[in-house]
Amino acid sequence: MNDLKTVSTTSPDESADAYGAEITALRRDDFDRDVWCVLGLPIDIADVTQAVAAIDDAARTRQQLSFVTPNINWLVRAMRDDAVRRETLDTDLSLVDGVPLLAMAKLLGVPVPSRVAGSDLFDALRRRPGFAGRKLKVFFFGGRDGAAEAAAAAVNKEDRGVEATGWRNPGFGDVESMSDAATIDAINAANPDFVVVALGAAKGHAWVHHNRARLKAPVTAHLGAVVDFVAGGIARAPKWMQRAGLEWLWRIKEEPALWRRYAGDAAALAKIALKNIAPQLGRAQISTSSKAEVSVENAPALTLVKVSGDIGQANLRPVREAFRWAAQRGVTTHLDFSALGDFDRSFLGQILMLEKHLVRAGAQLQINGTSKAHQDIMRANMMVYSAGAAETFDSAASTVRKTAV
Repeated sequence: MNDLKTVSTTSPDESADAYGAEITALRRDDFDRDVWCVLGLPIDIADVTQAVAAIDDAARTRQQLSFVTPNINWLVRAMRDDAVRRETLDTDLSLVDGVPLLAMAKLLGVPVPSRVAGSDLFDALRRRPGFAGRKLKVFFFGGRDGAAEAAAAAVNKEDRGVEATGWRNPGFGDVESMSDAATIDAINAANPDFVVVALGAAKGHAWVHHNRARLKAPVTAHLGAVVDFVAGGIARAPKWMQRAGLEWLWRIKEEPALWRRYAGDAAALAKIALKNIAPQLGRAQISTSSKAEVSVENAPALTLVKVSGDIGQANLRPVREAFRWAAQRGVTTHLDFSALGDFDRSFLGQILMLEKHLVRAGAQLQINGTSKAHQDIMRANMMVYSAGAAETFDSAASTVRKTAV
C-alpha cells in the first residue's frame, strides 16, 4: 500500500526506517553515496584509497562500476553539452581530478579530501600486491600507436598488482566504428576486471557510455594519458609540480599541441568564476540545527515530495529515503520547495541522483516553490527543471491527499 509518509530529523541518527520493507534496494544505490554537486557535476567524497576499494569490490562481486575523474576541461564540456553532463550523471563514481576543480569545490563548501587523478588511481592499483590471491586483470584500449601493447608488456613485467590480459589499438574513427562486434568480442574474450580506455577525453568517455552495457568487465573507465604513461611514451610531471597545480605546464612540454586546449579552458574558467561561482559564494555553509521535515505523497502517475527546513549533510537521511522511493516508483516527481530553507551541495547531489534515475525511467523531475535565492544557486549548477503547470500540480496533490492514509 502506498501510504503518505513523513520523516523529521535534526541529526543522522533520529530518522527511523521511513518506508519499511516495501522499498527494494537499487542494485547500486546512488542514494547512499556521499555525493555532492560541484557546478552541476556529481562529485563523490572519496580519496584514492576509497576508489581502489570500490574497484576491488566490483572486481570481486562482478557488479559493474563505471567511474569518471572530471577536471576543468570536463566541466567546460559539460556546461556546453548536456550529453557530457548526462554521461557524468550516469556513472557510479565521480572523482575530482585537477587542482582548479578541487579548489572550486572547497570554495563552495564541498569537503573533497584530495584530488584523485586517473593516473594516481591506476598507479595505486599497479604498485601494490594482488588482492585475494590474484592480480587485477586489465585490458588496455587506445593510446598512441603501440602504447596499449607496450603498457600491457610493462605491467606484466612488473609482476605486481595488475596483469594485462589483452590490448587493442582501434586506430582512428568515430565511436560507432570503434564499437563494432569484433572489438567488443575481443575485449570480452580477454575476461578483464578493468577496461582502461584512452581515446581522447570527449571520444573516450562517449565510447565508455556507449558500450558499458555490452562489456562484461565489471569496471570500465577512460583514464586519459594513463596508457601512454604506463607504456613510457610520455613522462608524467614531477610530484612537486603535481602538488603545485602545474602539471598542465609539464603536459604542454610533453605534448605541445595541448596548449590550445588549456588556453581555451582557462578562458572558459574565468567566465565560470563570474557566472557560476560568484552567485554561490557566502551560501556554502549552513546551519541544520532547525528541524527538517520531508513528506511523500503518491498518486498512480505522480510522486510529490515536500521538503521543509534547512537541509544539509548532517540531516540528509530523510531526503535520501524520499528520493529513493521516488526513483523506484519511476514516475513524474514534483519537489515542493516552498518551505525549504538553506541547503548545502550534498542536498543538490541527491537531486542529481534523483534526476539520473527518473531520466532512465523516462520520467520527469519538476520543482515548484523555489525562492529567487534557490533559483540562482540551481541555475549556477545547471539544474534547471520544469515547474509543471500550477493547475496540474494542485489537481494532482488533491488526488494524492484523497488516496493517502
